[in-house]
Amino acid sequence: MINFIRAKIEDAETLLEKQIKTFDEDTRQTFDRPAGGPPGYDSLDVLHQEITENMYFKIMKNDKIIGGIHVTDMDSDHYNLTRIYVEPEEQNNGIGQKAINFLEEEFSQVVKWSLDTPSVAKRNHHLYEKMGYRKVNEMILDKATSLSLFFYEKDINQ
Repeated sequence: MINFIRAKIEDAETLLEKQIKTFDEDTRQTFDRPAGGPPGYDSLDVLHQEITENMYFKIMKNDKIIGGIHVTDMDSDHYNLTRIYVEPEEQNNGIGQKAINFLEEEFSQVVKWSLDTPSVAKRNHHLYEKMGYRKVNEMILDKATSLSLFFYEKDINQ
């Protein structure tokens, strides 16, 4: 059984462990480097701030934390899916789809969702596009490696 519950400060260490594990595994697979992720992904202080200042949910499976979701309120009807992660052993089981469906139900007043994801994150692109997101922009991060950041949006009323 998958559940989504608002995270508390006391969840931060477990969430950080899952977040580091997930992003480091993606970095190993994608870039053949031992570790890496978005800025602050490995900082307990940053995670504390995200939990207290934004909307942060823990993804639970049978009462065990297996991932997290960080949502930022851009304005009253526009939210940003800042980060979503599911530990590697639990991926490819439809949890990302369930998480996005949960967010859209939980925040039914939101008419526009946005997010960004690296150009090399093909599984992310597939998930977001399957869930109705469309790529709206791209920003080059590193010309030498052709790494870009893709920006996606979903308009609920369309």
